[in-house]
Amino acid sequence: MRNNWVFLAGLATTLSFAILSTHWWAWLFVLLILARLCFTRQRRLILFTVSLAILFALYYWHYQQIKPPPPQGKTLLLYPDDCTVTGDQLRLTARVKGTRQQIQAFYYLPDQAAQQYWQHQRYAVALTVTGDYQVVQAATNEAEFDYAAYLRQQKRIFYSMSITEIGSVKRMQPTFLVKLHELRQYLILRSAELPTQLGQYYRSLILGYQDPGFKSVSELFKQLGLIHLFSLSGLHVYYFANLLQLILLRLRWTRERVELCLLIMLPLYALFAGATTSLLRAALLCWLHVFNRHHHLKIAALDCFAVVVLVNLLYRPYLFFSLGGQLSYLLSFALLFLQQANEWQRALRLNLLSLPLLLYHVYEWHWLTILLNLLIMPLFSYLILPLTLIGSLSYRLLPVIGRIINAGFIALQTGLGWFARSGLMLTYGRLPAILASGCILLSFYTWCAQHKWKYYVVLSCLYLGGFCWLHFPLQGRVVFFDIGQGDSILIEAPFHREVTLIDTGGKLHFGQEKWQQKASRTRAEQIIIPYLKSRGIRRIDHVFLSHQDTDHIGDLPTILKHMQVGTVYFPAGMEHNQHFQQRIWPYRLQTTWQPLLQGMPTKVTSFACQVLAPQQPGSGTNEDSLVLRARMNGKTWLFTGDLPATGEADLVAQVALKADYLKAGHHGSKTSSSAEFLTAVKPQRIIISAGRHNRYGHPHAETLARLAAAGIPYNNTADSGMIIWYFNDTWRTFLP
Repeated sequence: MRNNWVFLAGLATTLSFAILSTHWWAWLFVLLILARLCFTRQRRLILFTVSLAILFALYYWHYQQIKPPPPQGKTLLLYPDDCTVTGDQLRLTARVKGTRQQIQAFYYLPDQAAQQYWQHQRYAVALTVTGDYQVVQAATNEAEFDYAAYLRQQKRIFYSMSITEIGSVKRMQPTFLVKLHELRQYLILRSAELPTQLGQYYRSLILGYQDPGFKSVSELFKQLGLIHLFSLSGLHVYYFANLLQLILLRLRWTRERVELCLLIMLPLYALFAGATTSLLRAALLCWLHVFNRHHHLKIAALDCFAVVVLVNLLYRPYLFFSLGGQLSYLLSFALLFLQQANEWQRALRLNLLSLPLLLYHVYEWHWLTILLNLLIMPLFSYLILPLTLIGSLSYRLLPVIGRIINAGFIALQTGLGWFARSGLMLTYGRLPAILASGCILLSFYTWCAQHKWKYYVVLSCLYLGGFCWLHFPLQGRVVFFDIGQGDSILIEAPFHREVTLIDTGGKLHFGQEKWQQKASRTRAEQIIIPYLKSRGIRRIDHVFLSHQDTDHIGDLPTILKHMQVGTVYFPAGMEHNQHFQQRIWPYRLQTTWQPLLQGMPTKVTSFACQVLAPQQPGSGTNEDSLVLRARMNGKTWLFTGDLPATGEADLVAQVALKADYLKAGHHGSKTSSSAEFLTAVKPQRIIISAGRHNRYGHPHAETLARLAAAGIPYNNTADSGMIIWYFNDTWRTFLP
């Protein structure tokens, strides 16, 4: 039966990509497996495999079509371990009463007492709420993490709710599942007494719960190419199983009773610890191992792995659409063939397999990844997991042990942080999906092929070809990021000879008390930097700042922290602005700062760049906005920042403003883009950068009426998402 399950698992996996994704080439891998199946010439095997594969295909097709209507109920059933408090925001994952639909809900807590209540809430409750359901917002920029797709694919969540009021909170009936969740929440709350680092590892590895504070740890491991250690972290399932078996045998239980106990406890632990991807894989594999031993079966490990894949694909068809799922199963599958390999060979081959996935999802590779894996993998397996368990269990009786272990974890993280310097990172870019798949297959093939060096040469050529394709694009482009209520524009010259950024975007933060403040990633970290890295860009040659407003330059510190920057230009006089000085102070020595006035030259060489305003130094207000005219591949662009109509009138009186394309001033406000200015510029198209449902009502109806009267078409990032203009004068928008 081995070939039956292995072929079926392979077909089910490739069919999930072919049917559930938009990649047409995924069908090539389906055909490849079918061809290999036919070469066996075993009719029963072929009939069995193809028949079940058709059932999987029909199931995937049906699963893809499911899109439930918006729920109507206002009573939410909430398990205590499915709510998170960050600052004044309460985030819930709850089920709508009377349905099977799960939603994600957000509620802003009115006071600190409410914050304290929800931080320590440990019971499953039914909430009566007021609020509206809406479709979860999908990603609107290239390379931006698509949280809506993640919720839809991995959690079957289609709708979210912004709760305006919580009417009543009633405890749910204490069913077995409710008690299991309440026990987990109790342990999560109790873990707060553990030292910080030990507590984070305990919650993540033992309880399967990652709090916001653990994100920095996972980002560090991802940056160093060590994220697969958490994908393989189901190893602790075997520790627990062996520990429980040892204890029960010492208590003189028979081996049969111990095995029955494990068959019951393993699924319960998987359910208790959150049923994460790696945990489900490890728990089911361990369960099958115990089941085989209990019933004296001789099912091979490869067969068991295939069965685990099939069971999990039925439960979660989009299993392999996330980095965690891909790494967890790919590397676990590889370990089946590496049992005889030494540590060096195992680390090298696992890194070679994980490299395409990391380049596709993370876009970077650390020069010392292989060495770090060789050092950290045994440390993680044989020390971190056992020490986490020992430190957390013994802390109440012997806190000194937990503190020593915590100090060791801090030292480890500090050391890894030293290695995570940007100088040791290779920004490769986003490896195309078809190329990543080919590299994985070729990596496997090199293990059993003769003349391995030939295949390694081919593999190296594939990586080199992908690198050149990303780093030396033939076509230049102008990119308008959908950055919300703000501006950020990127100009990529052909072959990436120069990269220019106009404004950085930034989120306005209105006065908040300390308890309301929450750690959050900037828009630059979510949108701009991932895009730059996906394009293989690690250096920005020129950054132009239009004026001082936060929605234009608020994320400048983030850009300077994560990217190499050549020269930063800004309106003359803004260097004396106190807020601007505070923003740039930590980075004042790491780049060149150059104030600009009308007619002053810049260092831009890949396209003609003319400074039209300001005429005299100012403090960096809207009236002092930097106005640029750029000539790229025969087309003229005009960028005006937040220049108001009075400034536009001055420009009309002084210089010829004719341009092919115009970036609308002040996000389409009625105070900019006057009729006289539009007549002088005569643009073929206007780009507006505004946030969805922004509090200012941008773009204003008056502005849109002026555009309509002048017959000028426009695109708004709030409607189109990211907007890209290519140097061959073609346009593309991220959203339809």
